[in-house]
Amino acid sequence: MVEENLCGVFLMLSNAVLATALCATGVVFCGYRKRVKKRKAGQQQQIVELQNRITHLSECPPRGVEVLNCPKSIAQKLVFVSYAQNFEDLILYDALGDVQDVFYIDVGANLPTYASVTKFFYEKGYHGINIEPLLKEYGELARERDRDTNLCVCAGKKEGELELYEQGGLSTLDIGVAKTWPHIPKPRKVSIVPLSKICEQYCKLGQEIQFCKIDVEGFEREVLLGFDFKNFRPKIFVMEATEPCTMIPTHQKWEDILFDNGYLFAYQCEVNRYYIDGNFPELKDKFIGIEALMDKYVIIKP
Repeated sequence: MVEENLCGVFLMLSNAVLATALCATGVVFCGYRKRVKKRKAGQQQQIVELQNRITHLSECPPRGVEVLNCPKSIAQKLVFVSYAQNFEDLILYDALGDVQDVFYIDVGANLPTYASVTKFFYEKGYHGINIEPLLKEYGELARERDRDTNLCVCAGKKEGELELYEQGGLSTLDIGVAKTWPHIPKPRKVSIVPLSKICEQYCKLGQEIQFCKIDVEGFEREVLLGFDFKNFRPKIFVMEATEPCTMIPTHQKWEDILFDNGYLFAYQCEVNRYYIDGNFPELKDKFIGIEALMDKYVIIKP
């Protein structure tokens, strides 16, 4: 149970996870992308003050935890534990606010914790749909995400089968992407199901969808062409918008589908572009930029 003196600290994780993050020995400070310098003066005292705001913590394992930024006054900042690779969870949470019922769709979910965009939201008690064709990764999702709907398929324009070229998180249905690899693995046939059918089957009537994240290594256009924008409208789309392992943009290949269906470009951070439903134009102002977020939160990477 969290005591009243926690005040501004979010109820973001269980006490056990907070214990791991804030009591672990050897807290390591590093700048975000080497742009945030260490502030040494008074830091140890601020750490003590921050820890004092957390009560009834369980025992901490003897390992270090990385604090990714160093705001001017740690003790007065909100604590956020980010699992996502490029702070997608933090950006989404800050833009959406502390909504009561988050429902998400994660296309290309990969693992349930490591580099997961939805892990933070799941820890808060929310749920959604995870689409992941890789057998090992799907198995882990099925074991760890029992509140979620986990599907071992690929999303696409129409139902059928296609060949999946497997390369961990870089796996793709696009042979053009696979040809850029040193070795092209033997493909495996996977089922293709349009998001329209997935939503029709697994979303409640009138389900409000807070966000849809799509990370499919070159198959973005086909995924979007299979979406039912009339009946299911995520407030935010998070789209990986560069060629795999590069910063070469690819959004020109598919963002016309979003624009034609009433979505607006809102923000870009690293490889991701964020689009908002035009029915909620006020959301655009909620994307305050990564540097502002670095000063608004104490960001911890488990």
